[in-house]
Amino acid sequence: MYDKRELRRVLWVVGLIGTGTSSVAAQTNEALRRVADGYWDARLERNPTRATSIGDFRFNDRLEDLSLAGEERWREKLRGFVHAIDALPKAELNADDALTRDILDRTIRDELLVLECGQSYTPIDPLDGPQLRFPLILVSQPFRDAGDFKTYLARLKAFPKQIDDVLTNLREGVSKGVVAPRVLVEKSLPQIRMHIVKDASLSEFWKPLKDERAKKLAKADFDEVSVSIETAIKSDVVPAYAKLLAFVESEYLPKCRSTVGIGALPGGKEAYEKLAFVNMTVKLDPDRVHELGLSEVKRLREAMAKVQTEMNVSGSLDDFIKKMRTDPAQRFKSGEELYAAADVILQRAKSQMPKLFGRLPRADCVMKETEAFRAAASPVAYYNGPAEDGSRPGYYYINLYKPEERLRFTLEALSYHEAVPGHHLQVALHQEMKDLPKFRRYGWFTAYGEGWALYTEKLGYEVGGYADAASRYGQLTFEMWRACRLVVDTGMHHKDWSRQQAIDYMTANTSLAPLDIESEIDRYISWPGQALAYKVGELRILQLRKDAERELGGKFDLKAFHDAILKDGSMPIDMLERRMREWMKTQATP
Repeated sequence: MYDKRELRRVLWVVGLIGTGTSSVAAQTNEALRRVADGYWDARLERNPTRATSIGDFRFNDRLEDLSLAGEERWREKLRGFVHAIDALPKAELNADDALTRDILDRTIRDELLVLECGQSYTPIDPLDGPQLRFPLILVSQPFRDAGDFKTYLARLKAFPKQIDDVLTNLREGVSKGVVAPRVLVEKSLPQIRMHIVKDASLSEFWKPLKDERAKKLAKADFDEVSVSIETAIKSDVVPAYAKLLAFVESEYLPKCRSTVGIGALPGGKEAYEKLAFVNMTVKLDPDRVHELGLSEVKRLREAMAKVQTEMNVSGSLDDFIKKMRTDPAQRFKSGEELYAAADVILQRAKSQMPKLFGRLPRADCVMKETEAFRAAASPVAYYNGPAEDGSRPGYYYINLYKPEERLRFTLEALSYHEAVPGHHLQVALHQEMKDLPKFRRYGWFTAYGEGWALYTEKLGYEVGGYADAASRYGQLTFEMWRACRLVVDTGMHHKDWSRQQAIDYMTANTSLAPLDIESEIDRYISWPGQALAYKVGELRILQLRKDAERELGGKFDLKAFHDAILKDGSMPIDMLERRMREWMKTQATP
């Protein structure tokens, strides 16, 4: 029998409850709400730039605490939330609250698992290192008045402390034999070096003073903040970048490793299994995942061969793959052409969405060019969600770096995945679900999120897309890309493949451009296990659709199916499968 006094004691300890009385049922629901809201507030305080990016401006003057001591404090706080969740009487919760409780529990336990993997010792990488995260505050930092410029100034002045913590972490990692792959650190050096400028007005961090946002300020305010920001750039930002560069080049880089897989590190094989589980959200042995990838690659090569016949291209399939990769007609001539072509696909896709969904997000999705300071090491495209207050739409980022190496025939599948109906419908709709706790509206389980986006690439066929054989081959190329991920990610991190082995495998089986293949392989090196989530999630969602079509027959409604998949926000795939099977039962009931 559950002791309700223990529930109140635990909630009091983690600071989520005060005195007061209520009925048992109301008290139980209120306890869950307090834990969920308390976790979300703590999460945003721990990640203040994330808070800013979603339109919560309470922590706009802060940067993330990257110190090992700060990480330990966060670990203890998470354990406190786990105790609070364990104290909740699950049997007394209704179905919706029970789902919230389960997702919250999984969210926090996953976070604790990740903390066990020691990734704080290797914070420098070309995709997500502090040298990149810091200038990205410019994407979402508000500049509405002088006060906003002053909170921005506070962040500039906080950067040296963050870099000092990074250097401490790197040194600690070296002492434990936990160091980053040399190839990743080398690619990070230009990203650090570009911020070391003599003239503050040439800095990325000066840009807010150049545009319309600064023109709204009174002259006295503008003069004050411009002098302060110039001083901060010269005295805080540039010296911090210079300090990081000097340390990485002279002290850290010589100690970096030639291996690329996390399995080469002490405890790395175990860490990989944890990270793979967190991303896939289901437990699958890495060897089994590797074999699944090989099987999918074989299936997709057969499908590609059929398109080759349709396109009347002679030679072997390998010859065809190489031809599509190297054909100049399949490359863009300029960044402007690439941007315009992506926008045409985006606008057409948006017009077709009522055919696939009953509920569409209020927030728009618009094109945006990837910022120059990160373009060279960034993927060809990605998505950034809208602000909660409606001040910013969702962004479909397109990378215009070296457009002559970007492939024309993959652009349609790419746009469906990254923008509409992929990540935008998912992320924007979830943010608008005001009845869900915020941690669920903004939560992210990779297999669900990326599995959905990969699934939506096929939806182009259902709205008149992929009108030519080349674009259909592009869809297969992108699906093959995700199948290859299963092979190369497990290959590098579990089977000790080299970077070149992974590049060669991807080159042999996809028509992706060499630039994209190399940047993708480096992404998998940076984020062990993340690449597994796409195919695993997509295959589970496809199976759910097949099951629904079979069980419901004439009652199957594609729009209702999609709305149901997106209805409750992001969750582990096993939870989604249970929810969707319950949905099938309700749909089958006369």
